[in-house]
Amino acid sequence: MTAQRAATVPATARSKRAEPAPIPRDRILHAAARLFRERGYKGTTVRDIADAVGILSGSLFYHFRSKEEMLLDIMREAAMTLCIRAEEVLKRTASPSERLEQFIDIELEWMVGEIKKDYLAVLVFEWREVPEAAKPELTRLHKRYHTLWANVLEEYGQAVPMRIPADAAARILHGALMGAMTWFRSSGRYSAQEFRDMLIRIVQA
Repeated sequence: MTAQRAATVPATARSKRAEPAPIPRDRILHAAARLFRERGYKGTTVRDIADAVGILSGSLFYHFRSKEEMLLDIMREAAMTLCIRAEEVLKRTASPSERLEQFIDIELEWMVGEIKKDYLAVLVFEWREVPEAAKPELTRLHKRYHTLWANVLEEYGQAVPMRIPADAAARILHGALMGAMTWFRSSGRYSAQEFRDMLIRIVQA
């Protein structure tokens, strides 16, 4: 472009073209979730999150009012998605055995997913950081998800002999899955399918 041509282009248009592309909101959440998992919510600053996505700290507040809002959005997305995925299993699968297998598979998938594992870890391990005003919504999602688990184990126990009551089986299996978040790796000693089958054998008679 010649100097004369450039001079005819409005300054506002030139500056608009020069502006960097805005950072997607999801990218900021992904970075925050990873840092919260690695350093903990309290150990992560707004500047840490901004540095991770390559923007100034103040730019984060274009999308979020606070670090706390990022935490709640991460937890809300994880909890809601788990509920929806579990409910989809119930819609498309009638077999109690297949339902239980797929419920376990959902959590194992989240444990090894590059981004999902961060969201799940934040949901599980940062509950103490949730402000009281936000707890009712997340508690309802938690109850919704665990009710689905309890119902699936109840149906499974009616179809397959179990060594313990269904409500205890639900707590044991879900507890084992949450504990496995700290050590399970898809490249480890056991594949996801092998680990899932071992968990099911724990409660079978």
